Amino acid sequence: MNITNECVKCIIYQIEKATKVLNLDEELSKSIMKEVKKRAENFSFEDTPPFVAKDVYQYLAKRTNLDDPLEKIKQKSIQKAISYVPFIEEKIKNSEDKLFTAIKAAVAGNVIDFSTKEEFSLDDEINSIFETEFAINDYEVFKKELEETNSLIILSDNAGENVFDKILIKTIKNIYPKLTIYYATREKPIINDITTKEALQIGIDKYCNVISTGVDTPGLEKKQASRDFLELFDKTPLVLSKGMGNFECLENYHDKKIFFLFKVKCEVVANTISRNLGEIVLKRG
Repeated sequence: MNITNECVKCIIYQIEKATKVLNLDEELSKSIMKEVKKRAENFSFEDTPPFVAKDVYQYLAKRTNLDDPLEKIKQKSIQKAISYVPFIEEKIKNSEDKLFTAIKAAVAGNVIDFSTKEEFSLDDEINSIFETEFAINDYEVFKKELEETNSLIILSDNAGENVFDKILIKTIKNIYPKLTIYYATREKPIINDITTKEALQIGIDKYCNVISTGVDTPGLEKKQASRDFLELFDKTPLVLSKGMGNFECLENYHDKKIFFLFKVKCEVVANTISRNLGEIVLKRG
């Protein structure tokens, strides 16, 4: 999915939001925003939103001398998500379809997103998600593919979601104990996305193999991925892709082995899949 004018505005807004969250002094904030707006004039409309966002986020990190500018937000999101673990585990325990319930919990976590103008409440989402229908629901197809495969890659998204992803992976392993699962993260900090550090922090590696994609973009930009990851990606028969960033990078491939799981949080993505803002989807590529 290539950027639009709305994407450009959104990316500029994200950096402005970050300068406020970081409590930067006024002169530094103005200087950063001036440069970001200048760079935005040269964004290529042949690129995906995550690809162009990388440049300005790396610039933000350089100007603030912070390798991971949003680290505090990431940690706060993780702790917030952890508080819901007993509630979600009880829901799954009492569910007739434990896999479907765990997928619902995983998509609820997708509301944790710094990079969208629309903001959603995790509290509200958790309390309503199990009664919310998927606007696009390819669950039965995904379940059938899962039953027939020997390996699965889950493409991670935002910090905090990893807590719910761990519950999903644990559930999958309980149902399909022989299945090999890879949990793929960003190579280095970008926005509030999950790196290997945040994945290992919550002990998700007890149930799966934590790996890096090699990308430094807030989405799986395949031209940025490592050779090792691409080799694994190509030979793995099933991929569960979390979040809009991964969707924006991968939807143009029309790859049937990929299933996209996310909440629609911007109008550009909503228009791309002909759905509405705020809806949840589990969509085959």
